[in-house]
Amino acid sequence: MSAPSDRALRRARSLASHVTASSSGRDVSGPSSTDSPESWVRREGDRFGPGKWVVVDQARVDAFAECTEDHQWIHRAGAATPFGGPIAHGFLTLSLLPSLCKDVLPRHAWVASEVNCGFNRTRSVSPVAVGSRVRAAVELVRARALESPARGVETVTEVTVEIEGKAKPALVAEWVTRQYAAEAP
Repeated sequence: MSAPSDRALRRARSLASHVTASSSGRDVSGPSSTDSPESWVRREGDRFGPGKWVVVDQARVDAFAECTEDHQWIHRAGAATPFGGPIAHGFLTLSLLPSLCKDVLPRHAWVASEVNCGFNRTRSVSPVAVGSRVRAAVELVRARALESPARGVETVTEVTVEIEGKAKPALVAEWVTRQYAAEAP
């Protein structure tokens, strides 16, 4: 039986491979738009991104620590950690997903409101060193039409957050959202 670290590394490589290889999806370079719930459902399997790089600096880490009251020493400036210096909170990386994905995913002209339903799974694969740049790539795993109580789509995406210059991603998350269409006149 493999050591836990070997299994974790194999799993991380497997998850990271979804960003660059998929048997069913097409790569889509930048944001586009969809004009109906049905047009979004037809895009199942498409991959979007990667997006723009975002710097995770000490000011952002400190602000997140203050907001969440998570002042663990490994996040503090100047910390001598096993990672070579201070690292960002895993939840900080997760909380960046809306911002990292906004210019990656298509705009939905038909959407009146969108809600975050949570995550089926998340995995923090690699620590994000303070000062690193991260970006997201997204695959539309599933898009299921909703009819009741309102017309819309339940969307499941796999978001991979890359760290510039690193082979392993920071984070891989299966994110569930719902998009609701405007009422027909």
